Amino acid sequence: MKPKCEVCGSAKIIPEVRIIDQGQYSDRKLHVVICGDAEALIFKDRLYGELKAHICGECGHTELRAVNPKDLYNKYQESLK
Repeated sequence: MKPKCEVCGSAKIIPEVRIIDQGQYSDRKLHVVICGDAEALIFKDRLYGELKAHICGECGHTELRAVNPKDLYNKYQESLK
């Protein structure tokens, strides 16, 4: 089944669009970060997740998705201990 836009119902979905960070020293990917030890001064045990977008070609509604959600959630759970 082809995905549909949650806003307008269109099937004109552009999947897995790369979002580019334009920073000077960037790896040209937009990321989220989960810190396993947020209170640490230096070694925060960071885990990064690359973001990709799904864009509706009709209304422009855009959803962001992390490419490694299970790893991010596991790191989040570790940070709560």
